[in-house]
Amino acid sequence: MSQSYQLTIEDMERQEYIDAQPKRIAYIDECGSFGFDFTTDGASKFYILCAVVVEDAQLDNLHTSFNEIKQNNGFAKTEMKSSKIGSDNKRRTKIISQLMPIEFRVVLLIADKQKFMAESPLTEYKKTFIKFLHQRLYDRLYHVYPKLKIIEDETGTTEFQESFKKYVSERRPQFNLLNEYDFDYCDSKDEILVQLADLIGGSVSRFLIDQTAPNYLEMLRGKILLVDEFPSKHEPYWGTTKPEDCKFDKDIYALSVKCASDFIDKNEKSDLDEKRAQVAFLRYLLFQAQNVNPTRYIYSNQIISVLREYTDQKVSRNFLYRKVIAPLRDEGVIIASSSHGYKIPISVEDIKTYLNSTHTIVSPMLHRIGICRALIQQQTNNKMDILDDPAFVKYKKYFD
Repeated sequence: MSQSYQLTIEDMERQEYIDAQPKRIAYIDECGSFGFDFTTDGASKFYILCAVVVEDAQLDNLHTSFNEIKQNNGFAKTEMKSSKIGSDNKRRTKIISQLMPIEFRVVLLIADKQKFMAESPLTEYKKTFIKFLHQRLYDRLYHVYPKLKIIEDETGTTEFQESFKKYVSERRPQFNLLNEYDFDYCDSKDEILVQLADLIGGSVSRFLIDQTAPNYLEMLRGKILLVDEFPSKHEPYWGTTKPEDCKFDKDIYALSVKCASDFIDKNEKSDLDEKRAQVAFLRYLLFQAQNVNPTRYIYSNQIISVLREYTDQKVSRNFLYRKVIAPLRDEGVIIASSSHGYKIPISVEDIKTYLNSTHTIVSPMLHRIGICRALIQQQTNNKMDILDDPAFVKYKKYFD
């Protein structure tokens, strides 16, 4: 920090917010490899980074609980790795179901290597590939968590690890005045929570490459805070549901995704709580549409549990609507809603459902305004029209 730098009120308020946040650790492991020759046996089509995030206060409990799961599933004396479970989907599903009651969060980066631009630095140079994708994940983590230590499974040579530490340090966020970020490597044999990241990342990979595997993204949705896809994915995930059965309209869906993505691109660097919550809300809806089920509405309670990670304000239904959804709609983001929650629209039917739910509220209110206006006009022999005020010109046009 420059010696001439003077702290602003915003700096001090931001630091107070950071000081109030719990410290967390992110344990990261990778699944997949660098190569782009997909004709080679074993070449991975996806490169996945999985971060298991836990508060310091929950760390001992997570260690103990996961160690019990390891022992109860045949890994008492050996490292638990996704590759050792392989195609045994029944065993994998059992293990993942046992993870769900434990307190932790998951942040994923899923890179579809088949969609990378040919001859780009990411396909030509392994170090560039690793640095870019890992830093992308760290940016997402730092955006959510203002106090974070990152521990990652060892990658490459000792020389590369040291250079990568320097690379990460130089690109850490600047808004934390106390520089409360840390980064280190470990051997997965010595850290079982890196093994947990390996298991989850490997399970997601299994779902993506094995058509017989269960939808592990769906199973883990209660734990997943964020999925970042590179390159950005635009197609909805249909699973066993056919688009024609859902009256899918590609133009409606494309417009909805574009509006949401444009807002995210414009505001993802913001430090304002409300903007962070709005970006998180849209990313979560996009994740659900593109990876879980595009027809499903997401209940408010599920969304609120995600947004609580992004803001120090009390996240209630009122906060969700007034500070997140309403401002987004004012900004031109299209969000479908019903009594079942919220979603990215995929059809005209989704828009009609939103309009109908709004109509049941707005129409009676307008009717009551009309009654009030008519009574006052009648009492004053039409000398007074309460809608003559310039503020109500739109209402007057509606009634006239």
